[in-house]
Amino acid sequence: MTRSTRVPSGRYTTSPSPEPATGNRRGPWGRAQRIGVVAVTVVLGLFVALNIHELGHTAVAWLAGDHNASYELRCEPAGFGCNHFDATGMSKPEKLAVTLGGILVTQIITWSLVLLRRRAGLRWRPVLTALVAVFAIDPVLQFVQAALTPLPEYDLTKVDFTAGATLLGWSQSFSLVVFIGGALACITVWVRLGYRVRSRLPRRRGQGRHRPAVSGAGTSRSASC
Repeated sequence: MTRSTRVPSGRYTTSPSPEPATGNRRGPWGRAQRIGVVAVTVVLGLFVALNIHELGHTAVAWLAGDHNASYELRCEPAGFGCNHFDATGMSKPEKLAVTLGGILVTQIITWSLVLLRRRAGLRWRPVLTALVAVFAIDPVLQFVQAALTPLPEYDLTKVDFTAGATLLGWSQSFSLVVFIGGALACITVWVRLGYRVRSRLPRRRGQGRHRPAVSGAGTSRSASC
């Protein structure tokens, strides 16, 4: 269907009429397929994120001076994801860097994925959104784990924030306040960011739709099919 519009100059222009909404063309099968892809992405992403987190500790330990630092995918008693390094001779800031190295690496990847998602097409956004969620939840889990772990903790990579609090000499009560506040702050940031992204969707979907014509003197309309 086309619409013919007479403009004041006397010429006619044609433009496609807005098509009626037909809903989701892919149907239930397409929706189930997307859910399956996202679920697989989350499972694989958790495995990758966990190992990248542990590798972050090893990499920072190597940078801190222990060039014999290594990472083992499968080990006992943890099962998998073990760091092997020697903190002897490291200063307190270097030990603190090793402790926070895992979260630092995962958050660099998180915000890189956020920027990539902004530039990606609609086809890849569900997968990238799932990966962002997987990596973004790392500090929240670490804060919760630290809140449930009593001080002191001298293993630099067992419970990251608890070990950091031990290095800094924090008390149990002060650490608990920081851990709970940190978890709530992370959740608030991502909820607000998700709300902002979602609030922009109707405006983006509305772009390119038919704009109502402005009526004025000397303008007439005629529609033909």
